[in-house]
Amino acid sequence: MNTEPETLGALRREIDRIDTSIHDLLVRRSEVVGRIGAVKKRSGSSPTGMRPGREARVIRRLIARHRGPLPAVVVARLWRELISAFTRLQGPLTVAVCAPEMSVGYWDLARSHFGSTTPMSLHRSPFVVMREVARGEGTVGVLPVPESDDEDPWWPLLAAETNDTLRVISRLPFVEDRSSRFGIPAALVVSKMPQEDTKDDRTLVVIASDARIGRARINELLGCVALTGRSITALDPREDRPEWLHLIEVEGYLTAADPRIGALVEGARGRIGRVVAIGGFANPVHAPTGIHSAAVAAE
Repeated sequence: MNTEPETLGALRREIDRIDTSIHDLLVRRSEVVGRIGAVKKRSGSSPTGMRPGREARVIRRLIARHRGPLPAVVVARLWRELISAFTRLQGPLTVAVCAPEMSVGYWDLARSHFGSTTPMSLHRSPFVVMREVARGEGTVGVLPVPESDDEDPWWPLLAAETNDTLRVISRLPFVEDRSSRFGIPAALVVSKMPQEDTKDDRTLVVIASDARIGRARINELLGCVALTGRSITALDPREDRPEWLHLIEVEGYLTAADPRIGALVEGARGRIGRVVAIGGFANPVHAPTGIHSAAVAAE
């Protein structure tokens, strides 16, 4: 039992001991990560160490068990930094960021999620970002969330169903910081890897049809196959795209092989030509923010 009087000097020495313990654990963690990388290499797993689904589960678990005056969003930021650094120990991790009109918000969003030392490149065009990821020049791409008034939307390319089609794997920010004074943009992360099931997800699907389908009718069709979703936007046909395309956000995790996708096409009785799952994301975490009034400086 520590009987040293509780003076400022004694408390600082206790902080030093805690810091040493934290550092020792980080060294141990890096050693375990190295062994994980070796196991993945022997098994022929993906060359990148990224596991977006597992990363989401890790952050959720930590926030759920967090206690004390330190804001949960700070814990999430610390672990995102660690996760990204340890991911790079297992394989390449580079990020291509689309920032319309060079908006710094998307760059900050990507940097916050993927870490301070991860190589990133900035582009004005979402199609350049997608090309970099498709060619393997970028591990992931960060793109603005689709809006109904987008002049040249990027998401129809994900419904092309080609061999090198990218998929949505995450949504940013994953941990929402409501203490921010300024509006934080929302973004989707695309990659060659598939979406992972975290048991609390949403899937993006594209419904292709010969005619526009109203939102009410889409909701009705989804309900008939036990799905709940919302329509994000729709695109009318054009010369290089002869179909109506409807972008829908569906609750839950779906893959291309999910029987509900086939049932959705069948239930539409010819009104739907095809339904494509283009990936999805773990539902964001709503973490409490702010520092408790009883908190004091650590030093």
